[in-house]
Amino acid sequence: MPPLGFGAPEELEFGSLTRGETSHWRIDFKWVFGIATALLIFLALGAAGLYRGTGAGAAHQVLTPIIENATEVRHSVKENYQRLRSSARRDPDSNIYIPDIGATVSIKGDAISSLSLDELTERVILEIERRIYARGYRQSIPMASAQGAGEERAKAACVTILSKLNKSGHSALLMPIIIIGVLALAFGILFILFCMGWGKGVGTGLVFIMGAFPGSLLLRIGHQFFWRAGGSSTFKPASHQAFRTISSLSVSCFDIALAFGALVLMIGVIGATIARKTRRRIPPFTELRTQPEIEEETV
Repeated sequence: MPPLGFGAPEELEFGSLTRGETSHWRIDFKWVFGIATALLIFLALGAAGLYRGTGAGAAHQVLTPIIENATEVRHSVKENYQRLRSSARRDPDSNIYIPDIGATVSIKGDAISSLSLDELTERVILEIERRIYARGYRQSIPMASAQGAGEERAKAACVTILSKLNKSGHSALLMPIIIIGVLALAFGILFILFCMGWGKGVGTGLVFIMGAFPGSLLLRIGHQFFWRAGGSSTFKPASHQAFRTISSLSVSCFDIALAFGALVLMIGVIGATIARKTRRRIPPFTELRTQPEIEEETV
């Protein structure tokens, strides 16, 4: 006995049900991969922002205000300035070590003789900044005293920045960026495979926006409301200036990704709109049939 088959209505109904089930799991998988891709993009952009904010040029902008304002280097150079000039006049060709700064810094005697107090202080701070970035911070530089809980927290933030912002830490960020970027690419490809038509462009744009917008917003909020410039205290202005510099360098990574996502989303929406209107202009096949053919079928 042949197996029971479906009639035409039953086949259509069964096909519509199976298509519905397929579309449901397709949508579920699409957004699972989409959310994972957005999270990985957020992490990759954050790591890339830190990588940009910890480069040699950025480190100079971040470390110099901390060394200048939060340590006793300026005070130590001022206290020893006259003695240093006397030593430089006696032996202009020798390398003279700067005392009481917590770092081994030596400057030629003839250079010390030609520098004013402010110029010598800037020279010493620059040398300390270069050594910290090249070799790391050993917590030997004398720090100013902190008054109050807020200043203690700001002092801890300054010490953390001095400890972490160096060439070794900068290089260590490269591998996480590569790993997270490869994972984001893999999940992004899977996400696109589960999209259909112009939804690939719309979905890609949305994923980039979802991954970039939170970071851009948070950095701008911190820059505008929390890390304010200036102030009468010692450590808060120094730490805030460091965070403002790092955030201003990092936010560009999020903004570029946000602009790219908006562009891809716009292209996807425009393409989907044009495709939908084009499909509406195509007449159904039944309307293309001639009137004599229809009359023959009715007879």
